[in-house]
Amino acid sequence: MSDSPGCDEPVAVPPDRPSVAFARLRAALARELLDEPSRATLLAMIGALAARLGHPDTDALLREAGRAHATGGTPTSAIHLALGRAARHLSRGDLRGARAVLGNLDPDVPAARREATLIRTERIFTQLSLGRFEDARTAIGQAVDNATTTAPTHGMIIALDCQRMIAVGELSEAATLATMTLGHRAQEISQEVRAWLIAVLAEVRYRRGEPEAARAALRECLDDRQWPDGALWTGAVCLAAGDPELARQHRMLGTAVAELHRSVRPLLAVPQAGPRLVRAALAGGDPRAARRVADLVGSVATRTPVPLWRALAAQTRGLVERDTAALVSAVDALRATAARPALADALLDLSRSPQLPRAQARQAALEAAGLSGRIGALGDQRAAEQRYAELTAAGGARRPPADGRLPTGLGSLTPAEVRVAEMLASGATKQQAAGSLFVSFHTVDTHLRSIYHKLGIRTRVQLVRAWDQHQRAGG
Repeated sequence: MSDSPGCDEPVAVPPDRPSVAFARLRAALARELLDEPSRATLLAMIGALAARLGHPDTDALLREAGRAHATGGTPTSAIHLALGRAARHLSRGDLRGARAVLGNLDPDVPAARREATLIRTERIFTQLSLGRFEDARTAIGQAVDNATTTAPTHGMIIALDCQRMIAVGELSEAATLATMTLGHRAQEISQEVRAWLIAVLAEVRYRRGEPEAARAALRECLDDRQWPDGALWTGAVCLAAGDPELARQHRMLGTAVAELHRSVRPLLAVPQAGPRLVRAALAGGDPRAARRVADLVGSVATRTPVPLWRALAAQTRGLVERDTAALVSAVDALRATAARPALADALLDLSRSPQLPRAQARQAALEAAGLSGRIGALGDQRAAEQRYAELTAAGGARRPPADGRLPTGLGSLTPAEVRVAEMLASGATKQQAAGSLFVSFHTVDTHLRSIYHKLGIRTRVQLVRAWDQHQRAGG
């Protein structure tokens, strides 16, 4: 962007340093001989930046930008003003309002040339936050076709694709893409993109049961960043709620809860982190923080009553109030979505509800284990299997071994493992099983390793024999 007064976009805005961006924009606004179109564009850019970061004066800044645009605005100032208003809707959790504003923007008109990719990424972000994962997938493909591969915003498209994969349970694929981008395109991506890719790696590693690797990924978030520059990392910080040793992440989690009160936008990208933040706060003896997060999730659901957010609001409320009916409602609502990791989490939470009949709790834990196993979340699978073992022991049924693991043998397989075992024992290849079960090859391979471990076998021939014996015995 040019620095001459009177141009349509008068100042360059560094994407990685919001504090510097604010300072530069305000300095440009203070210049003498600034014409009305440039003033309108500058005020719209300031308002849009403020809205993205949850600035306390956002509403006043957007009103001022609106007045300036009405007096001497241009198509460019109109685009920045619309992006600011959409960002304000997102900061409050009003996803439908954001979608309506963004839907009126045409990224292909000449005035939108500079912001075309940003318009597309904001639309994708909104689709993901609404739980419209297939629509987002289509839009990501179109955005990649239209984006300049060297533009920093192209990195945001990749980050959004990784978040989409996480949301639907494609953990291995998300981790691979995030790792490749951080390794091969590190010099091209912005700090915001870097933060989201780190969030992807942290979540995958926590769900796989690799907490040390997750902590290593999040270490960059420990840098003492003050608002507004630290706002870029809030979403990644939220993922620390998945740590099994929450005392290690106490400061990070406190920061996340505080920042979400400025803007819920970071939580919209990782909605499954909401219940985990509540669970972490309760485990840490901070019911007030748990209630604050539950209220934030509830406010999003009120403004955006779609199945995903209604479910998460019920789940967080159920955790805070120990309301089994709310947890059941959350599970039922999540079944209508493609958010498989969120469903697995909700099932495990339901299995831990003391008011739930033990048989139903066991079934919820078993389903959580099977679902987690299918998406390759072995750490989550172990947690669900442990819960199942506890419930089985408490119910006087089969007692688990002293190490707390489920019994071995075909009876110990999760539903997902049974399906994989049956297909492979019948002669299917791992690729064929993956296609039939609509999971990745990696997921089938993960299930097969677990099957071999539980059955005490090492080869496919042994699996066929074990399955045949099981069938002859009436299994």
